[in-house]
Amino acid sequence: MNAKKVPKSFSALNFRPQVESKMSDKKGTKPLPDPASIQQVLWLMVVHLCRKVLFVDPNIKVGIYIMLVFFGSILGDVLPIPNSYFSRKDNLFNVYFVKLSWGWTMTCVGSFVYLTSSVYSCGDQTKIRKHMLRLLFATFMWFFWTNLFVNIEESYGYCSKAIIRSNKKQCVSKGLTWNSFSISGHAFILIYCTLIIMEEAKALVSWEAIKDHLRNEDHNRNNEENVSATPLDSLSAEQLVYVREKYEKFTPYIRISFVLMTVLALIWDVMLMATIIYFHSTPEKFVAGVIAVLLWFFSYRFLFNHRLLGVPLPGEGTFRYMNPFQPLQTTHLRRASLISKTEKIPSFMGMPLSPPKSAAEANTTKYPATPETSRPTLVRQ
Repeated sequence: MNAKKVPKSFSALNFRPQVESKMSDKKGTKPLPDPASIQQVLWLMVVHLCRKVLFVDPNIKVGIYIMLVFFGSILGDVLPIPNSYFSRKDNLFNVYFVKLSWGWTMTCVGSFVYLTSSVYSCGDQTKIRKHMLRLLFATFMWFFWTNLFVNIEESYGYCSKAIIRSNKKQCVSKGLTWNSFSISGHAFILIYCTLIIMEEAKALVSWEAIKDHLRNEDHNRNNEENVSATPLDSLSAEQLVYVREKYEKFTPYIRISFVLMTVLALIWDVMLMATIIYFHSTPEKFVAGVIAVLLWFFSYRFLFNHRLLGVPLPGEGTFRYMNPFQPLQTTHLRRASLISKTEKIPSFMGMPLSPPKSAAEANTTKYPATPETSRPTLVRQ
């Protein structure tokens, strides 16, 4: 049998000629991100959970601390709370963590600050030292106030029994009790350490967007067409190479430091509750908590915020990948501020699966700080 002849018109419709296209011919299109590995996805999941802990508005956390210290201490004094493992001064967390809390905090936070500032300061040692000065100032405040608490306790106390040399050391060595107003050093340092961790952790806000900016900036510099500017537009070729190299090298260690900071913050909160319930009187803990909060407010909300010592806030460097004055929001909302109000993009765990159309437009000093405000498109000359 002869095969039925197919009309020429139908044949032309069914068998269209192949059109060869090259990505290089599509000028003006932005490159897509590389596919993420399973290890990267797992890391992003862990970091996302840690963000839920540390990316809480410090103003809210401060109010919670004050209420817990005051009302929790009163309940601890009134209610017959049974003893537990945390009521023992020789428990593992108290001996190896709380007593060394400042060392643990400065080690983790110091590593985090140095690594992040090295990237967004483009290796400028002067700017990196200025960021490290925040921790040096905090260390000085910790040393001053903890020693002041000890001096107040020893200078204005008395022994339960009159002895020749009436000081705390001699009184305790004889098995007697030293009565004094002992401001809780544990309550002070635990609250202060947690607030420092929360403030310094803000450098990780929009950190993953730097990878998008690097990719888009490379595309922009290799494209002869007019393109949108990125936060890295003002960097020299050497600075751009440095940022790309250090970002890829340091980001895994930055994530590890961030996770360790989260673990410390959780331990400090648990031990703070143990201190509130089992140790010191209500006035002693309340005064310590108020001093810690006032010290945090004085440093991060007044001193650093107004650059009175020339010390910048976390995240401020040679280029600005985030707006430090923008209120802390969830990752999805922060990334959504890079696109228009009505545009929607697919996302996973608050992070876009593909870069938005205007992802290259970052929060720089050229743009308003309002998240919903669309930013103008700059044209490369």
